[in-house]
Amino acid sequence: MPSSRAHAWSRPPVHVEPEAEARTWPAQAPPIPKYYQLRAELERQIAAGQLAPGAFLPPERLLLRQYGVSRTTLREALRPLLHEGMLLSVRGKGIMVAKPAIRQAGDVLMSFSDVLRSQGLEPGIGDIRIAVDPCPRDVGIALQLPPDAQVVRVERVRTGNGQPVNFSISHIPAADVPGFTAELLAESGSLYALLRTRYELHIARAQDEMFARRASTREARLLGLRPGDPVLVMNRVCALSSGRPIEYALSVIRSDIYRYVVRLTPPRPVPSGTGPRPTTL
Repeated sequence: MPSSRAHAWSRPPVHVEPEAEARTWPAQAPPIPKYYQLRAELERQIAAGQLAPGAFLPPERLLLRQYGVSRTTLREALRPLLHEGMLLSVRGKGIMVAKPAIRQAGDVLMSFSDVLRSQGLEPGIGDIRIAVDPCPRDVGIALQLPPDAQVVRVERVRTGNGQPVNFSISHIPAADVPGFTAELLAESGSLYALLRTRYELHIARAQDEMFARRASTREARLLGLRPGDPVLVMNRVCALSSGRPIEYALSVIRSDIYRYVVRLTPPRPVPSGTGPRPTTL
C-alpha cells in the first residue's frame, strides 16, 4: 500500500494564471525618501528662480519647521546640493544659492573675455597695473629668456557682468610689446586681442597647470572674497606658432563660480620599445 507521503507528492500541481498571480502579489513602488523629496523641491525652487542666485536659505530651525523634517533629513537633502555646487556654505552667514558657474573648456584655447561672451556675460577689465621689470627667474625659465631680459608685468581683474571673477598677472617679453600701456589694454578689453591687433602676436597654443589654495588678503579684496577663502590658481604658458613662448601668466580665479572642464580620450598606442613620449608645449 503506498504511503500517504508518496500519495501527497503524486497530487497534480496547481496551475496559476499569470493574471491571477499578478493580482495576488501587486507590485508597489517603494516610498520616496523624505530627504529626496526635499532635495527635489529645493532644486525646483532654484530652477524656477524662487530661490535666486546669491540669496540665503532660511536658518536651519525655520527649514525644519517649514518642511516638517528632522535635522538629519534636512542635512541629507542639502549635502548633494552643496557637493554639486548649487548651494554654497558661507562661513558665519549660512547657505547661499550659488550663482551660475562659468565653464571653461580645457581643450579649446580662448581668451577669458571670449569665455565670458560664450556664456552670455559681458566681459570687463579693471584695476590694471603695468610695469617693466627685470625678468624673475621662474618667468625667465618659462619664457626661455636670458637672465638680463626685461618683461612687461600686466596685472588686471577680469569681470563678468561687473562681478570680479579672475585676477591675473601676465609677463610678456618687453622687446615684443614696445609702448604697452594700461590705456591700450583698457581700450582693447582683452590682452590676447591687443597682442594680435597691435603687435601681430598670434597665440597658437598654451599649456595650463591648475591647483587650489587660499586667497591672500590682496587677492580676496580684488575678487570680493575673504582672506583665506579657497581659490583656483592657473599657471599658463602661451606660445606662438613658431613654438616660442610669449606669455607666462598666473590667474587667481573664484572657485565658487568657475569650472574648468577637460575632455579626455584614450592615449594613442605607443610603438613598443620607444617608451613614453615627453610632454611639450
